[in-house]
Amino acid sequence: MASGVEFGLHLIADDATLTFIFFVGMVLLAAIAARFGAYAYMNVRAADGTDQRVLWEYLFYVGAVAAVYGLVGILEVVSSIRATFKSGVMLAVVLLLALAVREIYYNAALSTAAQGRSGEFAGRQALELGFVGVVAVATFGVAIFGLSDALLAVQGVGSLVVAGYGFYFGRRQTAAAMLQGTMIDSLLRHLLPVLAFATLVPALDLATVAGLDRVIVMHVQIVFVIMTATAMMTATIKLRQNLASL
Repeated sequence: MASGVEFGLHLIADDATLTFIFFVGMVLLAAIAARFGAYAYMNVRAADGTDQRVLWEYLFYVGAVAAVYGLVGILEVVSSIRATFKSGVMLAVVLLLALAVREIYYNAALSTAAQGRSGEFAGRQALELGFVGVVAVATFGVAIFGLSDALLAVQGVGSLVVAGYGFYFGRRQTAAAMLQGTMIDSLLRHLLPVLAFATLVPALDLATVAGLDRVIVMHVQIVFVIMTATAMMTATIKLRQNLASL
């Protein structure tokens, strides 16, 4: 980011249409993500001392980081700031969502099988540290070196791998709760679309690596940003319903 920041309308990729859609999408995501995070935080406080506290903390960070992504995007339109690293921020949202989905499965497994934090969960900390490393490389690497094909590839492939990790646990929990689901299982079914749409935002950078025009890729990405926001809006309803049931 430049040291001398100028405020005023700044076109994204010199495309007026993209700039308009980009601004609307970022405002929508920032507002909805902030509301999502607020309800998640209220669930954190209501669930203090219970096994579900970690889940609500993950979701609080999902809302907070997604809101930051939206706010940074807004700044790119109303100022000369060019935060190319923000795709790494969306990758962080994907990771947090995947961990939240895994936590839902983990809590259900504990309640049904009374198993400890071992067994099939052994070694997950090392795996998750690897995911955090990918997010750090994508975010800080792009901030320092720019949108190189290598970093975009790391970002795109990383988002697909992290999402696959989350969907693995989501599929298992959805299958287990098919006959008798809880409020948390209902929340899971609303979180999976958020995870899917959020994943596609950084994953589409692989199209840039493949040679597709960057402006076209950005047009498609902002569509999935908007879809992420709308899916998060329905998930917020479940957060509110769970809070009312506590």
